[in-house]
Amino acid sequence: MSIKIYFDLDGTLYNLYGIPNWLEMLQNEQEGVFLKGPAIETIDKLIAPVHSLLDIGVQFGVISWLPMQASPEYEEICRQEKLQWIEQNLPFVTEIAITSYGIPKQNAIRKRAQKMYLIDDNADVCRTWDTNKQRKSICVNKDFKASNALVQVYSEII
Repeated sequence: MSIKIYFDLDGTLYNLYGIPNWLEMLQNEQEGVFLKGPAIETIDKLIAPVHSLLDIGVQFGVISWLPMQASPEYEEICRQEKLQWIEQNLPFVTEIAITSYGIPKQNAIRKRAQKMYLIDDNADVCRTWDTNKQRKSICVNKDFKASNALVQVYSEII
């Protein structure tokens, strides 16, 4: 069975909301916002569950939104910053979709799998992702992080 796990970035893996004045920076279209923040949890915490999943053929991707109401020029700056962050921190990711704000994340998938998981911090996004068979979301928060979600996925599929 082909399985893919997609991560959201902001608030899920990347600590955007921990950057002082993050919203003002985005509204003023300041550069560097998506490079200033740290990972929510160290990438070391993700490595063991990621490798366990890679060993059984799971593929990884990122689906992330660009800032709301950004100019096309600022969207491109943010896209490049997010790509740089992904390259530096998530070398196991093979599919990346960085889309305008609000585009349904399921519409960003290029090649579907039999089972697709989305790990996201937005409960509304998670609800719209879920289907009865093919797509399942796992919502994360300050107490239940992406590494916990990966362990949950692993236990579901083995």
